[in-house]
Parts: sequence; structure tokens; C-alpha cells
Amino acid sequence: MSLTGVHFTRSIPRRGLPMTPTLPSRRTACGLLGGALIGSLLLTGCATAGDGAGDPDTLTMATTSPPNVLDVAHGFTGPCTLVQFAILESPVTRDKNGKVIPQLAQSWTEPNPVTYVFKLRKGVVFSDGSPMTAEDVAFSLSRHTDPKVASEAASMVTAVKSVRATGPDEVTVVLKTPTQTFLPNAAVVWQVVPKKLAAAHPQDLGTPAVGTLGTGPYKVTEFSSTDGVTLKRNERYWGPKSAIGTVKVTTITDPETLRLAVSSGEVDGTHQVPPRDARKWAPLKDVKTRFYAGNSIAFLALNVKYAPLSDVHVRRAIAHAVNREAMQRLVVGDKAAPATTILTHPMLKALYGDGFQSAIDQLPQYPYDLSAARSELARSKYPNGFELPANYSSGTDTADALQVLAADLAKIGIKLKPHPLPDDAYRAKRIRHDGLTLGLSDLAYATPDPGELLPDLVSSVGAKPYGFNFAQFWTPQMDAQVNKVLGLKSGEERTQAVTEILTETAEQAPYIPLYSVDSGIALNKRFSENVGVWTQNIFTEIKPAGA
Repeated sequence: MSLTGVHFTRSIPRRGLPMTPTLPSRRTACGLLGGALIGSLLLTGCATAGDGAGDPDTLTMATTSPPNVLDVAHGFTGPCTLVQFAILESPVTRDKNGKVIPQLAQSWTEPNPVTYVFKLRKGVVFSDGSPMTAEDVAFSLSRHTDPKVASEAASMVTAVKSVRATGPDEVTVVLKTPTQTFLPNAAVVWQVVPKKLAAAHPQDLGTPAVGTLGTGPYKVTEFSSTDGVTLKRNERYWGPKSAIGTVKVTTITDPETLRLAVSSGEVDGTHQVPPRDARKWAPLKDVKTRFYAGNSIAFLALNVKYAPLSDVHVRRAIAHAVNREAMQRLVVGDKAAPATTILTHPMLKALYGDGFQSAIDQLPQYPYDLSAARSELARSKYPNGFELPANYSSGTDTADALQVLAADLAKIGIKLKPHPLPDDAYRAKRIRHDGLTLGLSDLAYATPDPGELLPDLVSSVGAKPYGFNFAQFWTPQMDAQVNKVLGLKSGEERTQAVTEILTETAEQAPYIPLYSVDSGIALNKRFSENVGVWTQNIFTEIKPAGA
């Protein structure tokens, strides 16, 4: 999953959108941030971005927004999951091709279409040395289904009926219905943490004041909302040791400041190279910048419950009035592919094959056409236009994008009234579905399965607070169709079911697809990387050059 300053993203680190205890007595603050240690860090100051420069055993990476919560339940953003995947693990993960493979589980079986039985690895311990138990593993999934937790990942586990520890090293998951996306989603959100810790902190697990514990190749040694995160190699890790001993994550929000920091060696790199600045990054000395195809989709969401956006002719008019090409050039430059449907390109390829373009060409389309836009608006209840308020994150490229959009809409009589909010306030309101009208989103996904995205954008579950259905677009019939897709394995029947959803969604126009953006990583040449669209733990894919 990645949340950038430009869009509201589901975050899966690229990837997407898409982002840590007063520790119980059983789990001592072994290098983690619990009460007294936090006070010490605030007094002494955390390491600055330049510390360790030139040391091949220390990697300093910059993000464009802070990794402020190291728990996916309340930090489902790119910068947050970037760190989470280094310290927290799931029973399953993905390989370089996106295939689900074992991680904390040695294996799993499916005795029937709705049951998964996981055999856990023996001898796995958390970074403080305490043993991981089957109870820890089971609770780490079930907590996302608890309304009191209000998990941002809840929409990815709605199929889960029950999770139980059924043996010392065994966990059994029973689904409500057969769901093909359960395992891919589990690889992202089933982050295993101690049950006692998570139960004591349903709302603030992973914050600097509370902390977290994981089984991953790294552990947190410093974490503050102002100074970033420092990770150290977890010497108790059950798997191969990471090539780099220390990883520091700092935040640089301004794109040009970020570029200069990487160029000067103040930081070693970033996995959030702004696509529209690709030409400025390419000539940097001693820095290698690379872009690769992502698994994301950027779109405008139009709240169908908000008048006048509740009028389908208004939504279609806006769709025709948006100059997608101009918006893409402004926001991401040429490091993106145009989008005409809500599915990502890897999803379309998985569904229809290499010739997916001919399939999506059959869907209702809304090319840039002001005459068609005026005609649609004339058919609506608002033929003379109207004012449309829209919140956005100040200090980001969203403002530029909305200026382009405002100019487009003004040509057909719609006056867009952008309202700036501080970034944190904007994101908090949006994920709570507070004040939704029109907004720009960029959601990144973990798999090429359309069943991962559809519940987010067209289901009743995604339309609830902390879901990603910012258009509030769903019907009982659509829910049933989505559930049908989730229960079918790949084949002609599943392809047809997805096509019907895409057709209905395009006809109703709750979303205006814009583009699928490429991911960019820049790294000092003292290091090498093997990062791809399906990479979860980026830090284990970075090594000292020549290692």
C-alpha cells in the first residue's frame, strides 16, 4: 500500500493507500518506547537524518509524511506500513511475483472452502524474547473485526467469521463465505503482536506513547512523532539476518528539500520519488533513481449521498469535464498510465489477459468533452450549475490538482470551493467520512486480484467510517455481486461477475478514474536494491553495494 502528500492513499508501501507500548510487565522495554524511555529520548534527542552517513551498516530513508503509527489498525498509510513490515510479520506473505507463501506459518491447509488451518513455526519469539503463541496470532487477526478497535484494515477482513487457537502451534480461521482474497489480504493486515499488549491498547497500539512488539527482522529502538523511527537488526529473528544493521526513517515533506537531501547524502534514499520530478532526479550524482509499474489507481470520488452529486447526470457531467491528461501531467508527469476504470492495470491483466484494453473499451467511457458535459448537466436538476465545497490537504500538490479541476468545472457552470485543512486533520476527517463531497484519492493494493479492491470502492463495508468507499456508492445488489466475486475462483464466471460490477459502476460514475502511477525509488550508490511492486519489507531488499 502508498499514502503520499498528494492523495489520500490506502497504503500498502510500494506501493498501495496502503499507514508502537506502555508495555505490560511481561514485555519489558527492550529497546522499545515505553514511558520512561520516551522521556529519555525527548531529553537527549533522537538521531538526526545525517547520522551514520557513509556507514554501509546504517541506512537512512526519508518519507514525505511521518510514520506516526506502527500498527496497521490506525496507521494504514505508506510511510506507516513501510516501517510496520520491517518489524511485524503475518502467518503468510508474498513472494516477488505476488504469490502468497508461508511466513510465521510453516504451512496451511484448507479442509473446506471456508476453513484455513495454519501450522505455526515453532520457537518464534518477539523482539523482547517472549514467545509468540497461537493465542497471540489468533487475536492479532480477530482484533480487526472488533468495532471498539475501529481498524482501518477492517474492510479487508470482513469475511472472517471466527479465529481460534486450536492447538499450541495451530490457528484455525473460519470464513463467512468462500473468499479468494483472504490469504492475500492476510499477508498485509494480519500483523502478529502480543495479545496482552494489543488488548490493553485497542486504540493507541503503535503510537510513540505505547509502542509495539513484533517478530520481524528489525526492532524499534527510537520512535517519536518529530524525530522519526530508528530500527535495529533483531538478533532474535527466526529467519535470515538482514544485511543492514540500522535503519533510520525520517520525514522530509518538501519535494525539493527531499531531492537535495538525497543528493547531498544527508539521507541515503527514499521510496517516494515524486513522479512528476523524475527528470530532476535522474542526473543526481552517486544516486540511482528507478521507476517501476505500480499496483495503484488514482481517482476522483464523488459522494453519491451528497446533493447535487447524488444526481447521476451531475456526476457524468463532471466526468466529461475533467481534463485527465492535464491533471496527470501536473500531478505525476509521464510516470503513470491513464486509467479508464477503477481497477489497477495488474488487476485488469490478471482478469482479462494482455488484451485487457479491448475489454475495458466496452465499458461506458467519459472522454474529455465539454459539450457532452454541458449536455449531461442540462439533463440534471442543476442545469444552471452550483457551488461545490471540497476539503483538501494544504501544503501538498492536491491544491494544484484542484485548481486544474476548478478551472475545468467552471467551464460548465460548477464553482468548486476548495477548503484547505492541515494534512493530519484532512486525513482524519476523510477516513472518518466526515464532510465527504469530492476528493482525490490514490489507492495502492497488495495483489492483482480485483477482489481486493472491489469491497473498498463499491460495498457497504467500505462505505462505513474507516473504509475507502469515499463515494458512498453501494446497493444490496452490488454487495451480493461483490460477495459472488469473492467466492469464485478465477474463470469465466468470475470475469463476467467483475465485468458487470465495472459496467454498473461506470454507468453510475461515482468515481472518475485518472491514472495508475509508477513507483519511484532513489538510493545512494553505496547501496543496491531489489524492490518491486510486490515487495513488502523494503529494508530487507536493500544491501550494501557489492554485498
